[in-house]
Amino acid sequence: MLIEVGIIIDNITNKAGTERAVSSLCNGLLKFHPEFYKITIISIFSNKEENSFFELNPKINILHLEKSNDFQFWNKVFWYKKLVRQIHELNRENAFDVIIGTTYVHNILLPLIVKNTKTKTIGCEHVVYNYPSKILQLVRKFVYTELNSVIVLNKTEQKNFYFLNNTNVIPNCLPFEADKRATLLEKSIISVGRLTHEKGFDMLIDIYEYIYRVEPNWKLNIFGEGEDFEILETKIKEKGLENSIKLCGSVKNISECYLQSSIFVLTSRSESFGIVVIEAMNHGLPIVSYDCDGPKNIIADNKSGFLIPQFDKIEFSEKLLLLINSEEKRKEMGEMALATSFEYKENKIIPIWNKLLQSLIENRQSN
Repeated sequence: MLIEVGIIIDNITNKAGTERAVSSLCNGLLKFHPEFYKITIISIFSNKEENSFFELNPKINILHLEKSNDFQFWNKVFWYKKLVRQIHELNRENAFDVIIGTTYVHNILLPLIVKNTKTKTIGCEHVVYNYPSKILQLVRKFVYTELNSVIVLNKTEQKNFYFLNNTNVIPNCLPFEADKRATLLEKSIISVGRLTHEKGFDMLIDIYEYIYRVEPNWKLNIFGEGEDFEILETKIKEKGLENSIKLCGSVKNISECYLQSSIFVLTSRSESFGIVVIEAMNHGLPIVSYDCDGPKNIIADNKSGFLIPQFDKIEFSEKLLLLINSEEKRKEMGEMALATSFEYKENKIIPIWNKLLQSLIENRQSN
């Protein structure tokens, strides 16, 4: 039986982790179960002239709602009311069997979107539990009980939703598999992510400044785009590090960049998962990361990488220097990191999604 799936996302043309995760899920379902699924992505803020940054199976339908996100506080309620009405109508027209939300805001709206229909609902959490405001956390606490399933990315987040009995832990899957492994001989450190305050690149620049004093031949390449570009660029120039730290923007073939690196670093203030961590691991890179929710569920400390107490720049620098000064340690940890990445391959994660989706439809038919 064909299952019609609708996935709501803010903007499928963005270049961040949620878009990467949604693309991987859609591609994976159609790769392993093409006969079971018809998938439509409902992209709220994109327009028809824009394309997904990440490759999508051509069978996936994209509905661009072309909404403006410059609404003011006073008309926010009316804006969301119209959005709910529009997606509700799309649901009726397309007869979705399941609708998946990809932000806590979408998830809170899902019961209204599917009202008076037989459509099942799945809410995906892509941020750490405490990220929303206290008011939204309270609203979420009550609304999420009405969803058929709430997907969290790790067991830490599942514990935070202790008051729900409808949670499922499904990690993001590895978006692609590396053809080669990094030699770990390049004097290059890599970090990947949106250039926002949350990702902590300002702290990474401070950490690298210490590294530069000791090992000036090692370079730092930061890949990603975001609103903090100019702030970070100014900070790099003020420290006189513009020849050693490069803000590289977004690239289509990030695999080549991992292969030309020897260590991956992550300095996020909060991180619910970290797709870039498993990508780097799959290229055989050892990881140095702050000990936040996502990475601590992926990295085995002192084995596949180092987990650093949050915001401890000195400890971070010391562990980074340890790897810089030991090719043997880099290769040892890189091997463990590579083995860990295999746990997140498509053939491990997509069957979990398929089982959940099939069970929701079976339950609907039996009721």
